[in-house]
Amino acid sequence: MKVFISSVRRGLEEGRDALPSLIQALGHEPRRFEDYTAQPVPSRAACLRGVEEADAYLLLLGPFYGTPLADTGKAPTEEEFTVAKRRGIPVLAFRQNGSPLEPAQAEFISRVEDYRTGLFRAAFGTTSELLIAVAKGLGEVAKAPTPLTWRPLMQPVIVPWDASRGGRQISYGTTLDVHVIPLDGASLSAVALTGLPNRLARVGRDNGLFGEDRALDLGIDEDAAHAFSRSDGRLSFTGLRVSRRSTVSVSVQLPSDALGVILDPTDIAARIAVAIGVVSELNLATGDGTVAVALHGLQMVTEGSAADLGRRSMASLTGFGGRSDSALVEPSDQIPLAALGLGRQEIATEMATRLILRFRQIRR
Repeated sequence: MKVFISSVRRGLEEGRDALPSLIQALGHEPRRFEDYTAQPVPSRAACLRGVEEADAYLLLLGPFYGTPLADTGKAPTEEEFTVAKRRGIPVLAFRQNGSPLEPAQAEFISRVEDYRTGLFRAAFGTTSELLIAVAKGLGEVAKAPTPLTWRPLMQPVIVPWDASRGGRQISYGTTLDVHVIPLDGASLSAVALTGLPNRLARVGRDNGLFGEDRALDLGIDEDAAHAFSRSDGRLSFTGLRVSRRSTVSVSVQLPSDALGVILDPTDIAARIAVAIGVVSELNLATGDGTVAVALHGLQMVTEGSAADLGRRSMASLTGFGGRSDSALVEPSDQIPLAALGLGRQEIATEMATRLILRFRQIRR
């Protein structure tokens, strides 16, 4: 198992230097910033790639935040944490006791502690205490089974097909909608909904659903909280909505050129994976849930490679002659909601494949 060690060095030198030997003794492969300084690519890119390749992420939290980077406003450690969250790999966080925190570090720790899915937390005062806690945490990660299982859906489920767009019609183009619906029937309180819009914005940005520079329409009513980015003719619409029943709905307007949209299975799977990652990090419900996906607006859609957008001179279009303007994949399986993080890619590939098959059926 590849274990990426992430922290500022200042104030945590002894712990950082002791951890690689422990991790190796436990049979795993440690990775640190220090391992990437001699590579032919910038150390920042190398470290982020290291998190992309890791099987587990180990975060040490001392009193200091680090120097924010000019383009993101985040310190390297928080950038690495964001990548680990997006990937859904196990996160082990260890907070040092006894030192006053920089304000920026206190805010970062608050964000870390707000992230619950896949997070093992412990506190330490000495290096010995840190090593014991890390050994325990890695032991739990190593023995944890992959929880993703597909079982036939045992109850009918109503899908809010238009929810991710807030009931609004997109004036042009094609949208991909993803709905994750809990099956336990629990409802969020009005108080819980009230606190959600800002969290939706942050989680959406951290997972790449919303661009960092996109202005968002945040809001709440008695039934749901939402974060929408409106299409302005240049930028596409993206919607994120959470209902009182904890259903999370995501809508993404697909990129297009003068000949319309190219439906690319790999691209669709990647977009569904982002949506599943957002749901996993929000972690609003427990137990089992089900997933439904859809394409709306099929007037100018053809199947192919998304790399051909803007380079085509002709396309075979579908959606005319009384055919359906939507391809819907109704829920048919239930999965553990705790599996969304580690299982996002498998779920995304399965649902994208079903959606493409449904599109082809409509196209006949």
